[in-house]
Amino acid sequence: MIQTKMIRYAGVLATTALALVGAEALAQEKASTGINPNSVRGINDNDIMMKKTLWRRIDLKEKQNQSMFSKNNEISKYLIDAVKAGLLDAYTSDSLTTKLTAEKMHEKLLIPNTGGGLSQEEIAAGFTEDGKGKADDGWGGPAKDPKKPAAKQPADDGWGAPKKAAQPVDDGWGAPVKKKSTAKNTKGKKKTPVVAPVVEPKKDTVAVAQGPTFSGDEYFAKELNLLEVKEDWIFDRKRSRLYYDIQSVGIVLPADKNPAGYEVPVAYFKWKDLDKLFRSDPKKFIWYNPQNQAQHKNLADAFDLRLFYGRIWKVANPEDKDLVSQFGDKEGLLKSYQAEYELMEKEHGLWEY
Repeated sequence: MIQTKMIRYAGVLATTALALVGAEALAQEKASTGINPNSVRGINDNDIMMKKTLWRRIDLKEKQNQSMFSKNNEISKYLIDAVKAGLLDAYTSDSLTTKLTAEKMHEKLLIPNTGGGLSQEEIAAGFTEDGKGKADDGWGGPAKDPKKPAAKQPADDGWGAPKKAAQPVDDGWGAPVKKKSTAKNTKGKKKTPVVAPVVEPKKDTVAVAQGPTFSGDEYFAKELNLLEVKEDWIFDRKRSRLYYDIQSVGIVLPADKNPAGYEVPVAYFKWKDLDKLFRSDPKKFIWYNPQNQAQHKNLADAFDLRLFYGRIWKVANPEDKDLVSQFGDKEGLLKSYQAEYELMEKEHGLWEY
């Protein structure tokens, strides 16, 4: 009898353990699908035979890249305008975790000394942001307005200070003498001024929604000619072919445009969002075809077809350093070409395998 109960108890424990294992496996299966959420065409992790994360720098002034930087069709202009219009989300880095507001992006795009406002000395002197502050003639007196006639210009006392108005005459006891009004009409009554009725303007009951306003001069789109592309170099074992899975695209302010002399990242974008934006209007977001103007490509298709050239400037490494930081300027450039050739050889070797 005791042996039978023990067997039943062991069976219950085994069933419970199997149920818990099944529930845990189901929970893990729901939490992760095995596909990168930032990929346009995701590849399951089980199908990836080889993977390397690369960062490329695209100079839009190079001849091969000028098609996505044609006049009035600059890709940097499209991205900035889309963020300001609320059509696109911007991020602070290529990790794509922290969003960047349109106001913060505007601050990064400001040309130095154009949006900083007035200094404390200028404010103390009477200047205001709207340009309607105090002004003088250079000698301490009030400045003259060229639009007003000479009779209405402010006068000074000859020493740079504004001229004082005529003072009332003292009656000898410290009080000014009062003048009697003699202005009377023909019937002996004082004239009363006629005041026109004040008509208040009608107020609209419906508020008009306005977008954010930005002050200060920004860099032109033609000056933002550097793009930073982060992508995964993936060999799919199921399809036996290589894929370039773009994750993010960023705008970088070149060093020659920054007075400080170094590059400044402006904003990063999910390639998944850019692909959707570009394909929403194929005739607007174009890759200019100089050989055949009837065959302009959409920017999304241009990236898929690899119609651009981007030099590898960083390969994923434990120290998270770019090639120039690891090897120096000249050696870093050589290592960039070497990394490109090594990836080509690796792809060939995987096909042989």
